[in-house]
Amino acid sequence: MGGILNPTVQIRVLGRDYSLRSQGSEDQVRRVVEFVETKLAETASGRSVDTRDLTVLTLLNLAGQFLQLRDQGSQDGELDLRLQQLVESLERAIADNSSC
Repeated sequence: MGGILNPTVQIRVLGRDYSLRSQGSEDQVRRVVEFVETKLAETASGRSVDTRDLTVLTLLNLAGQFLQLRDQGSQDGELDLRLQQLVESLERAIADNSSC
C-alpha cells in the first residue's frame, strides 16, 4: 500500500494551514482540498456551526455517499457476473443448436 510520496504541498482547510505529502500530484491534492472545502460549505449552508461539528457532519455525509457508491458498485459487479453467466449459457445453447 505504501508508495513514493511526492514533495510537500502547503494547503489551507477551514482557515488552518497544513503541510501534506501524498502519492498524488500537487494538482490532485489541490482538487481534494477544493472538494473538501465545497462539502464543508454545503454542510454549513449559512448556519453558524462549530468547526468540530461541521467537520464531523461533513465526514458523516461523505462516508454515507461513499458507502452508497461502494454498495452500488458491488451490485453492478454482481449484475456483470450474472450477465456474463447468461451470455455464456446463450452461447452454449446456440452452439448446441448449431450442431444439430
